[in-house]
Amino acid sequence: MRSLLPTFIRFPLYAIVLFCCTLIIKLDFMAGEFKEDSLTERSQEIALLVSVLLLAFISIKFEAFRYFNSILSLFLFTHLIREFDSILDKVNDGLWQILAFSVVAIAIIILIKHWKLFWKQVVEIQHQLAFGIFTIGLFTLHVFSRLYGKSDNWENLLGDGYFRTIKDASEESIELLGYTIILIAVTEIAYLTYKTNSLKSA
Repeated sequence: MRSLLPTFIRFPLYAIVLFCCTLIIKLDFMAGEFKEDSLTERSQEIALLVSVLLLAFISIKFEAFRYFNSILSLFLFTHLIREFDSILDKVNDGLWQILAFSVVAIAIIILIKHWKLFWKQVVEIQHQLAFGIFTIGLFTLHVFSRLYGKSDNWENLLGDGYFRTIKDASEESIELLGYTIILIAVTEIAYLTYKTNSLKSA
């Protein structure tokens, strides 16, 4: 039973996090619009930022899954840069692309230098719960939300004069769900990394 205690603690916490997401979305629904500075958008950015920082921290702190975690951190960092594209473009047109490609270049250099170790770590982690949760979050974000939010769907359902706010609300809400699932997955990866590193150090 003692070994199940961390699970009993984590799962209710994840449920609370998802419940908080619904409250954030509800507040934007009450406001009647989903702008760039909406609570839902800001929550997406916070979830991404926490995920990036947590992965960066554990990749520096722990040897276990170091290169997998560092590549994942950089991968999510490109998403964070993309979320701030409108702000970065005000500083300099195309700045977000320059920053994103720079991060990709760093990731490629790490991959080239540590190719075998990276794929060894992928093999080790692929059957873990954390990896499965991350995959679900990624597909929710990049596949389901994109297809679900297509304008054609809403035009077919509501007619040519549909309010774009309805489409934006639905798509942004699902994106927040995707980012939240990814944050949960990153938390699981951090926990797995800590456990694995402790076992190897023992």
